Amino acid sequence: MSGRAGSAQSLNDHLPRATSEAVAYDCFSAGFSLIELLVAATIFTFVATGISGLFVQALDMQRRASGIQKIQENALYVLESITREIRVSIITSGNTVCTTPYPQETKTLMIQHPVNGTVTYEFSKISGVGAITRDDGSGAQQITSSDVDITSFAFCVSGSVADGQQTRVTIPMTLQTTAGRSVNSVSLQTTIISRDLSVDFSQ
Repeated sequence: MSGRAGSAQSLNDHLPRATSEAVAYDCFSAGFSLIELLVAATIFTFVATGISGLFVQALDMQRRASGIQKIQENALYVLESITREIRVSIITSGNTVCTTPYPQETKTLMIQHPVNGTVTYEFSKISGVGAITRDDGSGAQQITSSDVDITSFAFCVSGSVADGQQTRVTIPMTLQTTAGRSVNSVSLQTTIISRDLSVDFSQ
């Protein structure tokens, strides 16, 4: 009996110590070492930098697309407005020779509209920004947006005199945005044929 009691006592003496060591070992193994933390922080930094770079690129592309859309909308509005009047008008400002750089005579176009009378279109700089103005006798009105800068523009007129040719007006233009850090540029060109409606009405 004494031998068994001694063995039990010896086993009991070892149990508390073994249990405390196991608990201490489990607590230590449940945490992260300094190296593991540094590696995790480094990986997180690289991932965050890559995601932020993609986000910045997406914003820049969106701004560029918005700027180009604004240029195109303004250019189409200007060309549509001018085309609508030229098609039914008589060109009174005469032919022009379009050679680059465009001479001063190509900056102005005068027409005789059957309803609006004498109308003058002019390309000029307003506060350092290239713009198109329309004057029908009531004062010059800017028809281009202040956010768009027209860097190149000309009225190339041919056939406005009695040479047996139809009157044609070719308008080359280059526009760019004035707002934002990035500069977006668009070049357009259109040709308009003028038709004298007074001849049709007289027939």
